[in-house]
Parts: sequence; structure tokens; C-alpha cells
Amino acid sequence: MWINQNDATACLGPCESSCLSSEALGRLGVAEAMMRIHDRKIAICAELETIADCLPANVDHMTCLQVAATLLPTLRLAHDYEETVVFPAYEKAVAGSGRALSTDRLRGEHISDACFAADLTGILLDIGHGGMVRQPETVGFMLRGFFDSLRRHVAFEREHVAPLVSYSAFTPPNRSSDARGCPRQCGALARSV
Repeated sequence: MWINQNDATACLGPCESSCLSSEALGRLGVAEAMMRIHDRKIAICAELETIADCLPANVDHMTCLQVAATLLPTLRLAHDYEETVVFPAYEKAVAGSGRALSTDRLRGEHISDACFAADLTGILLDIGHGGMVRQPETVGFMLRGFFDSLRRHVAFEREHVAPLVSYSAFTPPNRSSDARGCPRQCGALARSV
């Protein structure tokens, strides 16, 4: 698991499949960038679900540390991209239809998700460092509440926002030939956890 806190790059596993950075997203078209963000969010949800299913005694401590290290940076990067690129494009596409109010709700969900993720990060760090899982039912409900909400958020964006945000209209003119969208080799990123 790799993370570079300085430029909000979050990599879990091979860089080809999961490296997210503002630089990499900027080289992609909006639709492709959204797909990568959504895929990363869904992967985090799967990791959180595995942790929830393994509570209280069979939790993989390293997985908890990896998720804790990438959760907030991934959400910050995704939220920033969505709020500065995706939502304005969506609002332009639906101007005058009244559907632009959806982005206000999605922005509100971003705030809630970030606060919830900060709480979960602390819990995951504690568990990852060998801490006892206090109130495993409560932790399980917290994890499930978070990843269920995040999955609904992604589903809404895939069903309602992505189709209206034209890939070709918003593709940056200097698109990189790097199909992976990774700004550098993962080995160049700081090793963490």
C-alpha cells in the first residue's frame, strides 16, 4: 500500500489499477476520471465490508491500517475533483431543469462522508495497531452505515450524473498517452504502513 500525503496520491496494490492523484485525474476525460474514482470508492467499500464481516476476532490488522491510511486521502481527492470538475459540468448540462439541486445534496453528503471517514479512520488505526475491538456490533454498524451510504452515493452519480457529463466535451486538450493515469511509478511514492 502506497500513499503520498503531499500530493494526495493514494495507491493500494498495483499502480496500474488503483493510483489516484489530482494530476492523473486531470489528464483523463471526466467520464474516465469518474469511473476511476467510483471504482476506488467501491474497492474501499469492499475492504470495509470484509473488515465488518471479520469482527471482532478475525480482523486482518494490516488491512485495517491500509484502509485507514487511504480512506481520507481518497475521499478528499474524489470530493475535490467532483466539486470542481464533475458537478459544474453536470450543472451546465442540466441548466434550467431544476436537477442541478442534486449537486447541493451530493456536496452535503461529501461533508458527512468526510466526518464519518475521520471517525472510522481512528477506529481502524486502533484495531490495526492491535487494539481490542470494543463494542464490535457498534463498529460493524458504523462500517456498514458508511459503506452502504458511499455505495448509494456512487450509484446515484453513475445513474444520474455520469450519463449527462459528456466525455468528449470535457476531455482536456493535452491528454497524456499514459493509459494508466499514474503520474509516476508507485515505487517513487513514499512507503507507508
